[in-house]
Amino acid sequence: MVTVSPPVDVVTPEARAALPPRRVLADIALIAGRNLRKVVRNSRLIVFSTIQPLMQLILFAYVFAAVARVPGLSYKDFVVPAVLVQTMTFSAMGTGVGIANDMQTGMVDRFRSLPIARSAFLVGRTTSDSLRLGIQSMILVAAALLIGFRFHAGLPAAAGMVVVLVLFGMALTAFSAWVGLSVGDPETVQAAVFIPILPLIFTSSAFAPVSRLPGWMQPIARVNPITSAIDTARGLALGDGTLYRVSHTHLHTAAWHFSLWWIVIVAVFTALAVRRYRMG
Repeated sequence: MVTVSPPVDVVTPEARAALPPRRVLADIALIAGRNLRKVVRNSRLIVFSTIQPLMQLILFAYVFAAVARVPGLSYKDFVVPAVLVQTMTFSAMGTGVGIANDMQTGMVDRFRSLPIARSAFLVGRTTSDSLRLGIQSMILVAAALLIGFRFHAGLPAAAGMVVVLVLFGMALTAFSAWVGLSVGDPETVQAAVFIPILPLIFTSSAFAPVSRLPGWMQPIARVNPITSAIDTARGLALGDGTLYRVSHTHLHTAAWHFSLWWIVIVAVFTALAVRRYRMG
């Protein structure tokens, strides 16, 4: 009688959970590196993902400026932080699309079978996409400066605005990851993420102060997570006094609301994504 020994690389769920932190970090770095290499090798994705937000930035800064006015402030300075937040919002959809593509090609099943930390797939994806969003935000800020946008609160506040952009994009990658794992089809993921995001953008303080929105819409806009991100970015870019004059809210209030929404979005959708990933 022949006895077949189990493969040496089989790792039980209990063993995965007990992996040392150094091994977990190595697994996360491995997955993140794999995702970044995919982006670097896809030159068309790099070109189009850069051109599209640049077009949005220019169109909103010039076309909307011709028909919109904000007393005491250039509309270009008013709208650019909002366009940057909007760009991070749409860019975060790429997380769900990438995960759905991995599911279709069988890579997710392969990752589940490998002797790696269970958290590596989702955390690695979030890490790589956050780096991608950070680079994209820097490019857009440079483009905004070229078309006449100016920071009014100094360099540290400007750096803080970039941090807010990346953090908000990171939060939405958790939502997008959950959608990608739940839907599993790249084309459907785009529509599924777009449906709740688009109304949130246009019922926020992105393109007009909340006080100018219809009366029934103003309470929605004030509790909108995108409004909190935009007001925080706008306050860091333009200063607390300017933010209060145009939005009737102080920077510390907007930052508090943004922090609260960030924690809720990351906690809820990370938990849902992890649960969905473990379910298979």
